[in-house]
Amino acid sequence: MDRTESVVKNFKFTVAGELILALLKFASRRAFVVLLGKEYLGINGLFTDILSVLALAELGFGVSITYSLYRPAARGDEKLINALVRLYGRVYRIVALTVLAAGVSLTPFLDFFVRKMPENIPNIPLIYILNVVNVSVSYLFSYKSTLLFVYQKKYIDAMIRAFVTLLFTGAQIAVLFLTGNYLYYLYLAIGATAAQNIVISAKTDRLYPYLRQKEACALPQEIKQDIRRNVSAMFLNRMGAAVVFGTDNILISKFVGVVTAGLYSNYTMIRGFVNTMINALFGAITPALGNLNATESATERQRAFRRLNFFAKWLFGWLSICLLWLYDPFIDLWLGSGYLLPGPVVVLIVVNFYVGSMRIPVANTRSVMGLFWDERYKSVLEALTNLAVSVFLAQKWGIFGVMAGTLISTMAFPFWIEPLGLYRYGLKQGAGEYFLGYLSHVLVTAAAGGLTGLLCRLTGEGPGGFVLKTALCLTIPNIIYTAVYCRKEEFHFLKETAVSVVHKLSGRRMP
Repeated sequence: MDRTESVVKNFKFTVAGELILALLKFASRRAFVVLLGKEYLGINGLFTDILSVLALAELGFGVSITYSLYRPAARGDEKLINALVRLYGRVYRIVALTVLAAGVSLTPFLDFFVRKMPENIPNIPLIYILNVVNVSVSYLFSYKSTLLFVYQKKYIDAMIRAFVTLLFTGAQIAVLFLTGNYLYYLYLAIGATAAQNIVISAKTDRLYPYLRQKEACALPQEIKQDIRRNVSAMFLNRMGAAVVFGTDNILISKFVGVVTAGLYSNYTMIRGFVNTMINALFGAITPALGNLNATESATERQRAFRRLNFFAKWLFGWLSICLLWLYDPFIDLWLGSGYLLPGPVVVLIVVNFYVGSMRIPVANTRSVMGLFWDERYKSVLEALTNLAVSVFLAQKWGIFGVMAGTLISTMAFPFWIEPLGLYRYGLKQGAGEYFLGYLSHVLVTAAAGGLTGLLCRLTGEGPGGFVLKTALCLTIPNIIYTAVYCRKEEFHFLKETAVSVVHKLSGRRMP
């Protein structure tokens, strides 16, 4: 199976599964809102952010091991793979216990994270502890799914997760309607997490029987040194990401209120669905990119990144326009106008989405090249800046200040440090073309978004208006992008690849 076929197969199964699950999740959120209310939404979002910070205990070990697995996987070195996977498992068991202990130890201090704790929600400490248990369980057995990723068989992982989540999400919706008890909902969430990981682990063992060998070879000293070095660098990267992207609900709950955090969680849920689709796509591409990096020349790596970055600019610009003009109409239809945030806040949410998403092609290319060490302190500066600016602005502007703090810290450090590091140490060339292309595409996207917005204002409200707005968002930006970029080599490559992918998805051969 060639790289394109692997990408297509992984993406096809992952997207199909995620689309089914998204329908269930949106239905589940509707039931959640109707039966439990805004304050439960806020508490749920707050606890999710607290636990995302606790996930720092993982130290970035997963990314480091994934990088270490690409070369032995390409060479078929089963003994080395087995040794790396065993190390991965031992570390993740320690991580699970660490997250559990650290999370439970925060229980007496939950009042610190909110402006005012809701009085009509019983068993808040137990709700929090169940969320901690769910996150801890997620580390048990999950490490073996990395091997499916490296071998470009992500579709197996996607199918298993889709099937298990389908069963348990349906059960969660039923429990909410029958009992209205959030605790039962959380018990089922823990069961789903454990079931997914156990089934995936068993499937991976059957595919790669050498993983069941009781004895494993000792890891070479140079690999241990690389892992230690990469883990220490990735920990700082993860810390920065956790503070920048994992503290919004904490700050909103603390300085604005838990209800506003609940409203914001609806926007992050939609963004989360979009990110899931993005991760499915780039998750399908990244193993092929890792294989290319391990086997091809520097010139091929440069060309591959230019094409990947062009695709990312097009995709994320278009998605940002869609979010900007469809966020509020969708939430209005889904939950009602009482669940909308102010317009300027929505604009900043979308801008943060675009800026954060545009880091993906750079980050993924850096990860498959193992470029973790040279930018380790960037994440510390980003995290400290984000926390300081967000806290300061939140007290002045509320949720708008929290969103502004995220944007300021991202533009101050990773926006320019990450591409410079990739071009200097990985691609071995100047980064001028990257920043010039970034700026020019922002201008094109702003023009496309402005025109799309003007046309969207001419549509009506309700379901009919939403359908018309969706049609405009699907067509107008892509027409403008095609007119602007139709002469670029990357455009023709993208067009040819898209035709090839469509034929492979439909099962037909190219003429």
